[in-house]
Amino acid sequence: MARAILFPFLALALGLWAGLTLEANRHLLALALGEVRALAEAASRLPDPKALSGVGVRLTASPRVASPFLGEAAAGVEVGPSGLWAWAARPWPGGALEVVRAYPPFLPSPLWPLLFALGAGLWAWARVQSALRRALGVSLEEGRGRLEALAAALAALEEGVVVFRGGEAVLWNPRAEALLGLPPGALPPLALERVWPGLAARLASAPPEGDHHLPLPTGRPARARVHEAGAYRVVVFQEQAELLRLAEELTQSRRHLELLRAQAHEFQNLLHALGGLLELGRVEEALGLIRGELAAEEEVEALLQGVEVPLVAALVLGKLRRARERGLAFRLEGRLPARYAPLGEELASAIGHLLENALEAAQSEVRLRFLLGEGLGVEVWDDGPGLPEGEPLFLPGVSGRGPGRGYGLALVRARVGALGGEVGYHRREGWTVFWLRLPGR
Repeated sequence: MARAILFPFLALALGLWAGLTLEANRHLLALALGEVRALAEAASRLPDPKALSGVGVRLTASPRVASPFLGEAAAGVEVGPSGLWAWAARPWPGGALEVVRAYPPFLPSPLWPLLFALGAGLWAWARVQSALRRALGVSLEEGRGRLEALAAALAALEEGVVVFRGGEAVLWNPRAEALLGLPPGALPPLALERVWPGLAARLASAPPEGDHHLPLPTGRPARARVHEAGAYRVVVFQEQAELLRLAEELTQSRRHLELLRAQAHEFQNLLHALGGLLELGRVEEALGLIRGELAAEEEVEALLQGVEVPLVAALVLGKLRRARERGLAFRLEGRLPARYAPLGEELASAIGHLLENALEAAQSEVRLRFLLGEGLGVEVWDDGPGLPEGEPLFLPGVSGRGPGRGYGLALVRARVGALGGEVGYHRREGWTVFWLRLPGR
């Protein structure tokens, strides 16, 4: 800031010095012109003007101007590389009487302009500091630090942030610039209709504050939250796909935690039972319990042999244990070939959400069925009470199980749709069946 103010005031000092120089030399030339006129007048009265040749008086047949040949006096000043010149010419028999005097230019001391510019700079600095402190409550340096911190915070946000005043966007962060498809380096202010036409239409027809689901200018769906802050509106928004991804990560983390708890509880019960049998001396019964567990594990391994995609196999294993913890039967039908391994992450995500919903709704049994044909079909069955009629289940946030739910099926539809597939559900003989179909590979 000091450097930014220094150069203007140096320019001010230079301008003042140049002005003083010009004004002083203007007065010098005016005095010089009066002097040469007086000398010309005095010399014209002498019988022999050459007596004043020492002060620049001369007789010449080629004066600077032709006025003396016409019987007229003339005078003027000239500024040249060698200095300042003043001259005067009067008529004289056989030519002209001319007086020419040279003067060195006057250069005033730059000290006073510099002192004046320094005083003006200090006064302006104090005024700026005082105005900032009255407006922001901080000094100039503190204000700059806060602005830099604010800019860093906005740049670090994964959400888009746009600040509107009236009908114009006056500030946005880099994430908002990318989401809205603004050209790199776009400068505010920009009209709201240009930045986000869909939001402009929504704010014109709905209450501004709160959540809004609407498409971005790029066509991708987004969720936006509008906050009123005095004369400004702050819009915080994010792509729907990113919100669904975060919700999926949270859901999967919660389910993994529940699975680990179920496994820990199951093995804790097994260890307690084994410990009790051994303490009572019933070794054969303890061995039988161990053999039973080994047989159950072998049965699970045999069941999973048809699932050749490792991520999906690991998921099904976890759901098997979760079903056992909830006292539910779990049936697996069909096979999932290894050629679908490149889609393992997408399949694990979609099937995991469908199985979790089925485990929560089922009364006694859950079924997972893989169907092979022109493509891949997956069905998840449960014998629960079914779904409400007309419920838009595949929309984000729609759920009959309370707040904070309703993202699983939206994630399934997004995942399957990205692969060119489709998803749906129906009731069949007392069973709720969710299905998805993917193109062949």
